[in-house]
Formats: sequence, structure tokens, C-alpha cells
Amino acid sequence: MAPEAAMGCANTFAYEIRRRGGTAAGDGPEHTLTAAHHTALWEIACGNVVVTSSLGRQNVHYRDERVLLGTLRALEAKGLAERVPQSAPAAYVGGPLQDRVRLTPAGTTALATAISIPPTRRAPGTTPAPAPTAAKTAARSR
Repeated sequence: MAPEAAMGCANTFAYEIRRRGGTAAGDGPEHTLTAAHHTALWEIACGNVVVTSSLGRQNVHYRDERVLLGTLRALEAKGLAERVPQSAPAAYVGGPLQDRVRLTPAGTTALATAISIPPTRRAPGTTPAPAPTAAKTAARSR
């Protein structure tokens, strides 16, 4: 619970700083996190992501938000996350220890610059058009 509480407090604190006109960290060119990357970094920071190997396949286990193996590999390739072998308890009694995924210093910085900012922003004018209502559809068919 402590990592989740710390992340919640950090998010609230960053939101308040931005709301009151403080710094706008995350607006620079380094802020290139997708929604999936942001979610994965958040879950990793909360200690909710572990990796296991079974029958030659790697599996990602997460607690709250979905974290895909491809997303985890992309974060590892960017140097934002790393696995600590056999550092998490087994998933079942008598099972093998799991690999805990942790943020690297670069991952901590990336998450800190993006905290309390919506993970994806649309360019102006790229919002999809609203779906036609039944009344408009009926009027067009006449």
C-alpha cells in the first residue's frame, strides 16, 4: 500500500502545482510517453508488475491496470524499466520466485515529468466527429 499511497500523493501534489500556475514539466520534447507507457510506468512504480517464465514463455502479471509484455519490453529498451531476477515472491506455494520490474532512474524521471498530465494529448482539431443521432439519421433518409 505504501508505494500506491506515495504515487497518489505525488500525483495530487503535481496537479496542484500545475493548477496554481507552477512549472509545466512534461511539455518539453522529452515527454513522449504513450498512454500504455504511462500506465505501465505508474504500475511499476506502485510495485504491481512482475514477470514469470513458464514453458519458454514470459508472462507479465499486474494488479490494477493492464501491462502488456510488448509495452514492458519497449520500456526496457528505452532504459526506463528493468527486471530484478527472483526478487518477488512466488505466485503459488512451491512455485518459482518471480522477477520484479522496477523503474530505472531514467524511468523515474520520465514518470515524474508526466505525472498528473493526461498521458495522450490530441492535436487541435483532431477530435473525432460525434456519431449521428437517430433523429439526424432519420432526417437524412427522407
